[in-house]
Parts: sequence; C-alpha cells; structure tokens
Amino acid sequence: MGNQTLCQADINDIQLQAQNQNKKMKVNQVKQFTKFNDDQTGKQSLIVIHSQEQQQISLLNEWLECLHESVLITQFDHKYNTTTNFFSHIDDENQINDPKISIIEQQDLYEYKKSYPYCNSILYIIIINFYVLKKYEFISKLIKGPPKQRIRWSCWQLMVNIPNYYIQSDHLSFIEEDQKQTSAIKKDTHRTVSTKDIKYFETGQGKKDLEIVLIKLSKLFPKLGYCQGMNFLASFTLIINNKNITQSLQFLAQMMINPKFLVYYLYLEEIPLLKLLEFICQQEIKFKLPDLYNHIYFKLQVQNAFWLTKIIMTLFLYNFHINNVCRLWDFIIATNIFQMSAIICSFLQINKNQIFQMDDLNEFVIWFDKHQNKEIPYKQMENIISKSINYTINIEKINSYANLYCKGHSNNHPIQVEISKNYDKITQLTNFIKKDIFD
Repeated sequence: MGNQTLCQADINDIQLQAQNQNKKMKVNQVKQFTKFNDDQTGKQSLIVIHSQEQQQISLLNEWLECLHESVLITQFDHKYNTTTNFFSHIDDENQINDPKISIIEQQDLYEYKKSYPYCNSILYIIIINFYVLKKYEFISKLIKGPPKQRIRWSCWQLMVNIPNYYIQSDHLSFIEEDQKQTSAIKKDTHRTVSTKDIKYFETGQGKKDLEIVLIKLSKLFPKLGYCQGMNFLASFTLIINNKNITQSLQFLAQMMINPKFLVYYLYLEEIPLLKLLEFICQQEIKFKLPDLYNHIYFKLQVQNAFWLTKIIMTLFLYNFHINNVCRLWDFIIATNIFQMSAIICSFLQINKNQIFQMDDLNEFVIWFDKHQNKEIPYKQMENIISKSINYTINIEKINSYANLYCKGHSNNHPIQVEISKNYDKITQLTNFIKKDIFD
C-alpha cells in the first residue's frame, strides 16, 4: 500500500514537473518570438521599476503563457508574414494542427494594421488577437495589472483606440502659429507629473517633446485649444511609452473622442464632463458610503474643489504617486471614465478610519495632498483595485445619473443630454461626438 502511495506521489510529481516544463517552454517561446528580452528596462518606460514589480516574474510568465495558449497559434516571421509552422504546442509530443483553432491569417494582419495604426510589433499584434478572441479575460488581466510597461502601453493603446478611425496628425507642423496657446503651454511644462526619479521634463528636450504633443493636440481640436490639466496627461503618456511623441498624440486624441472616456468634454470651457462626473461621484459616495459622505461634506465642509475636481481634471495625476496612477489607469482604461467613482469610493472606504478621526477641513486637505509624493503600498493599492470592482456602475446607472443631473440643472450641455439618452448606444454617441467636435 505504501509503495502504491509512493508510486502515485512520484507520478504526480512527474506530471507536475512536466506541466512546469511545458509552461516554461511556452514562456520562453513567447519571449524569443516577440524579442521580449531585447527591451531593456529603461527602454520600455521612464518609470523606475517598482521593487514589487521585480518580484512579479510569475505574473509575467502567466501573461506570456496566456498569450501563448490563447493567441499564439500561428507563427509569423518578423515581416508579419504568416507561415505554416504552428507556434503553440499543447502537449509535449505532438504538434497540434487543428483547423478549428483560431488562426491569425495574413488578411487579419492587414486588417489589424488598418484598425490599429500603431500595430508595429509582433507583441502588439498578439495582444490585439488575445483581446479579439478572449475579451473578458483580456480586460480581467488588464485590471489586475500588466507586469511590464511594454505590455501595459500596448494594452492601453488598444483599449482607447476607435477602430477604423485614425486621427490624422502628420500634417501638423510644430510651428508657433498661435502665440497665446504656445505661451500658455510653455508656462505649464514645468507643472507635470511629480516624481523625484524622472528628470526628463527638467531637460530642454523633455520640455520640447511635451510642447510638441500639447501644441499639436490643440491644433487637432481648435475649438478646444489648450487647457490646464492636459499637460499632466501628455507628460504621463510620454513617460509610459518612453518619449514616443507620435503615439502619445494619437493616444490622447483617441481619449478625447472615445465615448468611453470623452476627455474632450472634460476640458471644454463649460466643463460638462467634469460637472457630471463630480455629480456621479458624490451620488455614489452618498449611496454607498452614507456615513462618510455626511462626515466629509457636512461635518468637515469639504468642497469638491479641494479634491474631486483635482482628481477628475488630471485623472488622478495631480494627487497620486505615478506608480499608483498606473494601476488606477489600468482600471479606468479597461472600463470607462465613469468608473472613477468606483475608485474614489474604494479609496475612501479603505481610509474611512482616518477620515472619521478628522475634525476640520484642514486635516482632510493635508491628508489628501500627501498622497502626491507618498506612494500607496502595493498590497493596499491592490486592495483599492479589488474593492473598486465591487463599486463599478453599469451603463444603465450612468444613463440614470446623467438623466437625474439634467433634470436638476438648467442649460445642460448637449453631451450631458446625449449621455443621459444614448450612453448605451456607442455608435450613435460616437457619431454625435465626431459631428460636435469636428464640424
């Protein structure tokens, strides 16, 4: 009996070793195929690798293994030409050649390039295919956090992009035609993402790169021009993608008009999205955290200008450490901008004991502002993301809140009315946005 048990244990151990070996093979294949290890840490982002990220080898391997199993079915050469050699080995003995398995065909590659102009690497193509085949799993992994900035930026570009709607910016020259816009931009280039580890925007080249993105962005949207707060978004994208001006510009332009984010209306003179988001956030706090709502807004007399406005206008960049913002953006980009309310509720709930101990407005302001330079610990940050999932609001709730806002306010902006009617009709809303912005 003992020998039989021992034999079974040995068999289980052998099977486990074989599984681990198979996983290791898949991970190595993906790394080799995508030239993943060719990217040095400093080449994929300006952010210094977080100490916790250095320990996330298993998480990276899980991502790469998932790409291998779910996506990497066909192998291409580095000119994006498909070959007949299958890349995915499901078991150790036989190479799988099942026509039922999804395959990336040559025509699909052309379509990817049409829909996603910056599909300029094999890794990016693979990530797109992963999204196409397993959207739910892809979004779930993005919310949990990509283990490398190279993967993160590819995922972000994919999620903000409106397929088949590339915003032409190549013709925009970096000429200081509008002295007023240029002057305002140059005044703001020193007020960007604050971190002691990144000196890029303290250099002449860094300031010029940021100016180019912001000036061209203001030319793409002439009715909007340049507004304070855009500098935070532009500098952040340059940090994440390692100073790629063209990709930063296209990314921000897509965020401006994508119905999931509507950033254009965050900065418009009437600030319609800011007003609506503040309303939604307050309503969610009031509904889900009533005691905290009463303490913050009635006992402490906190006004939105002291915190909510700052959070929304810079999408967390003004008041939170850059490493934390990366994780918060993972969540927003995987969902939509209205889920800022979920993050804010989660953040308040986790810090409720500290907040309840505050006796005046000044204490709240000092406590809130300290998060700008003090990084929230990794475990607490993951707890915020985890709780945010439980606080998310669905499309119907967004419609309902927008409708409630419009009923309670006069002179509503057209985008607020449109959201109250058609936020669940993305195509219709997209057409409205294009007409409203560009006509």
